[in-house]
Order: sequence, then C-alpha cells, then structure tokens
Amino acid sequence: MQAQSSNDSAVVPLAKAIEAIPLDSHTYAVNLKKCFCIGTVPNGGYVASALLQAAHNHLSPRKQPDTVTVHFEFLNRTEPGPAVIVVEDVKLGRTLSVLHLTLYQRGLLSHAPWITPGTSRKELVAYVTNGDIASEQGVSLSTPFLPLTPPISPVDLPSLSRGEDKLWHRMPLPRGPFGKIRSLQNMEYYAPRTGQPQRNRIDLWMRLAAGGGFTNASLAYLVDAWPYVIEQHRPASPGTEPFRFDQAFWYPTVALNLEVKKALPAEGVEWLFMRETTKMVKNGRFDLEVVVLDARGELVAVATHVNMIVDASRNTAERSEGKGKGKL
Repeated sequence: MQAQSSNDSAVVPLAKAIEAIPLDSHTYAVNLKKCFCIGTVPNGGYVASALLQAAHNHLSPRKQPDTVTVHFEFLNRTEPGPAVIVVEDVKLGRTLSVLHLTLYQRGLLSHAPWITPGTSRKELVAYVTNGDIASEQGVSLSTPFLPLTPPISPVDLPSLSRGEDKLWHRMPLPRGPFGKIRSLQNMEYYAPRTGQPQRNRIDLWMRLAAGGGFTNASLAYLVDAWPYVIEQHRPASPGTEPFRFDQAFWYPTVALNLEVKKALPAEGVEWLFMRETTKMVKNGRFDLEVVVLDARGELVAVATHVNMIVDASRNTAERSEGKGKGKL
C-alpha cells in the first residue's frame, strides 16, 4: 500500500483525514496525515478517531452507528502514511455490539491478508461498543453534575467567531520543541481572556480550522487535542521549580477511555466546549479528566486519559522495526 499524495503538512479537513476505506468485510485502510502530527508522531486522539470511523462504517449496516464507549491502548508510536485497521466482531447484539480493532503499520500488503505477520506492527488497539443513541430508551434522571462547578464563563459564540466576545478570545498557537505543533493547526482554540483560573484545569471552546463540524467519530481527537496542563506549571525563569524552565517535553497518551452521552448530527456541530482537569502529576505520569459540552450546555462526552511526561527527544528517536518491539 502506498501513501497518498495528499499526505503532506497542509491542513486537511478532519472528516477526510479519518476516512476508513473498506478493503474487505473486516479490514479498513486509512492514511494518517502529517498535518495531525506532534513532532513526527500523529496525535493519538486523531488516530483513535480513525478507529471510531472504522467502527461507525462497520456497524452502520446493523443500525448501530454510534460509539457509546471505547477503551484505547496506545502500543507504539504511529507515523504519517498508510495504516490498516482490522476488526474483530467480539459480540454482535440487537442493542449493543462490541468490536476489537487493531491498527497496523509497516509491511502492509495490497491484497489479503493486508498485513505481513512478524513485520507489520500493532500500533493501537481498542474495544469499542456501538449502538444507536437516538433510539435508546429507559430511565432518565436529573443529576447535579450540570451546570459545571466552577461555572463556565458566559460566551456569545457568534461574537466569539468574530473575535468580539468580551470574556473569551482565540488563543495564539504555541511553538513546541519541534517548532510549530502541526496537530494544533487543525483546530481553533478559544480561552478565557483573563487566563485559566487554575493551573490544573483548562477550559476551551473549540472548532475545526478547516471547516466542517464535530461528529461522534471526531470526539477522540477533540478530547486529546490539548493535553498541556503541565505547561501551566512551566517556570518563567531559570532556577525555579518544578522543572527546568526550558525543558522540552512530549506528552504521549498511554490509555484513553471515552464515553459518548449524546449523538451529534451526521453533519456535525461547529462548536464544542472542553474542560480538562488533572488530579495528580507524579513520577512522569499524569491523568486527565475531560468533559465535553455542546453550545446548548448539554453533556456530549466524558473521557479519562493516562499520559506520560517524557523528554521531547523520545518523539523523534529512531523507530524500532518488527512486531512488538516499539517503545513510547
């Protein structure tokens, strides 16, 4: 399988970037885009969204298009270019179905079985549960979870889109140890004008830079798009704690759990709000708890991450060859 010519650093609409093309009944081809990379590695949530798109395609004929819950394990660093997703039907049910998906790179073939045993490498695996959220029925109760505490600052989204909102503004994109962080250029990020009120919490309004709307498949990318709580602790000058002020870090995701509470329309929605909170940062590992709301303030999704804090050189280090030999 050959990389597509569109696989360059130009911004690509997310729907195009996560296309999952069927090769046979249980195998899909995807092409990971350079413009979704952090350094040399595609953003983990972006790659996870490609798996969600494959699950959507696979189960839509059963009228189970919506991911309800999913668990991802990131086994190796992915790279821009072609990949193959292999689907196993773990349980096909009337209401919910469970799939196991594996994304492979290296040693890909242009014919079945599409991968080369011993050469192709498992990069990402997931257990995905799909159903039809719009048809769900059962007990519903009000809970005190919403509105969020502390409350979200009020926003006028039409004014925000023009840069005129009084409390929110579009954030300039930071430069990382790799220069421009290409993955960040695919979104527009809007933060409180007065700054984030707590160092362990980030509130953002977000929309896609290339247009189009957020769909359910894109939620994995959204919840992993800004894992930079650690940067709010960065010292401003030499000789201060908790780490060297110019230390360059990379924050790879080890595991991600996502539960979808609301089915977004097929055409997507322009705006989503994300609040992420960290409970503990210790020994180079930290958690992220993410809450996603829509423009009406309704709960769309919740997610939890396990991330590492590693030297940025780990991102660009030489990649190992062969099955099961990669490292974060």
